[in-house]
Amino acid sequence: MRAQLPQLFPRPRELSLRGGFLPTPEAPHPTALFLKNLPQTIAEAESALDVKQTTPCRIEYTEAVGSESYYLEIATSGIHLKARDAAGVFYGAQTLRQIFEQNPKALPCCEVLDSPDLPIRGFMLDISRCKIPTQSEFRQLIRALARLRVNQFQLYIEHSFAFPGHEEVWQEASPLTPAEIEQLDRECLSLGIELVPNLNTFGHMERWLRHPKYQSMAECPKGWIHPLTQQFKPIPGTLKPDDESLKFIGSLLDKYLPHFRSHQVNIGGDEPWELGQGFSKEAVEKKGKHAVYLNHLKKICKLVEARGRTPQFWGDILLEDLNLASEAPVLAMPVIWGYDAGHPFNQQAQRLNALGRSYLIAPGTSTWQSFTGRLENALTNQVEAVSAAIKHQAQGVLITSWGDNGNHQPWPTQWLPLASGLAQAWCFAANQKGDFDKACAILGNLNNEDATLTASVLQHIGRLDSAIQKSIRNKSLTWELLTTSKESLSEILKEVSLGELNDSLDLLEKGRQLAKGISDECVRSEIILGIDCATAGIRRAQHQPLNSHERDQLIAEYKRVWLKRARVGGLEESLSNLI
Repeated sequence: MRAQLPQLFPRPRELSLRGGFLPTPEAPHPTALFLKNLPQTIAEAESALDVKQTTPCRIEYTEAVGSESYYLEIATSGIHLKARDAAGVFYGAQTLRQIFEQNPKALPCCEVLDSPDLPIRGFMLDISRCKIPTQSEFRQLIRALARLRVNQFQLYIEHSFAFPGHEEVWQEASPLTPAEIEQLDRECLSLGIELVPNLNTFGHMERWLRHPKYQSMAECPKGWIHPLTQQFKPIPGTLKPDDESLKFIGSLLDKYLPHFRSHQVNIGGDEPWELGQGFSKEAVEKKGKHAVYLNHLKKICKLVEARGRTPQFWGDILLEDLNLASEAPVLAMPVIWGYDAGHPFNQQAQRLNALGRSYLIAPGTSTWQSFTGRLENALTNQVEAVSAAIKHQAQGVLITSWGDNGNHQPWPTQWLPLASGLAQAWCFAANQKGDFDKACAILGNLNNEDATLTASVLQHIGRLDSAIQKSIRNKSLTWELLTTSKESLSEILKEVSLGELNDSLDLLEKGRQLAKGISDECVRSEIILGIDCATAGIRRAQHQPLNSHERDQLIAEYKRVWLKRARVGGLEESLSNLI
């Protein structure tokens, strides 16, 4: 029998066959027991590393590899797994387990040398735009992320934590409770993941400032003009930069941070759109927007540092003027974010690296404001972000999955870009191939047949945006066709042909037929619902909108599918933004 190269994911840095096999008889044979008892948590990995072993199959300490790295040797005489820390043992055990699953009777003799390109490999999930997963779904996600070598996880929170004394803000959201956060923190810790608290503290405060009780802290309590669209926004979104706001944020941090072991916190700070239009107008006219922003950011960072934490913050305002990058809070870690293919990650990262700053780069899954995902954009965005992070010595990447305007995207549409980006953050050179079937198997907990078919369907519908030449930044056109106003729809259709709409319908119908073959009911329903929503958008563009019966059916199915993974809070708001 000729040995086959194991199909591993993430792909390791070096993998070579040596010839021959190591038989794996059933227990109580020592080899079988060793494989059965491989560490499945960081604590088990630490214990294994502490015990000096001399058996043919053993785990050993070595200083010959770096942090989180491992060397795995399978020979006819036994198995050696060597690492210098528990994370290396944990990841090496994952690799060995994959080899055993593919070769249950006899392991191919081989050598694996593996190590990460980036120290931090993170994922951030938006849970403030309507959809908050159930606790069981969170825990399944964390277990999957650990298999993808994630070591940092963030939950983006504006209002979706049950802050004591602020019930009117979160009572309809089904928020995370302190006990739930602590459970997730323990789950993450056991799998080598740092659960970093994430709480916006400056902009994106609409969930708070829409309530009269909090409007005195708003930059523009009576509304503001969006600087990009020139539209009037009646609900304030940015806190005014003063002591009252700082005291308020300090009180939220005191209620939130004690439930995390992490010594970091992401304070947000992005997109304070109306800064300078109200309370701070005079200061901005005198000192400039960036100076006013930076001064207040430093004060928020001091709040965090006074509580024994290191702040992270979104670096968009800072990077509007790269000359200001040197004035950012010294201990804080900026996070460069950009979600479009072609974002200038290299230019921004080069500047921060030249200043000696520790920083992260945050690409996105390109799934929000879409029913089918924008796969090509996402994959390009990941490659550009990870390559810039490696080239310019970033601490790592934080892949983001947002939920703007209702979190309408099917859960599985994030799987391909998420797994691809994380694999590249582990070892960029080895993981240029998508391995999308393995991504679906891990993130969807699917069998091989379903994983392969799901990956095929997601790749197919992920090309939907390319069927229509017109594009809209940061969203899919089919999502816009369903959700936009009649006036905006008329303007869009001036640049879209009937042939493009028909081609899109054909692509979606083919995707629907493929998706029907997925045996996992949850995944099948989610993907087909996304196809149904995209189809409804195209029909609206063709002046054939859903009739009342079809509309009721779509709403009922949307509710049913939503509740398979998410809590009820936010569901009605999401629907109100959809149809």
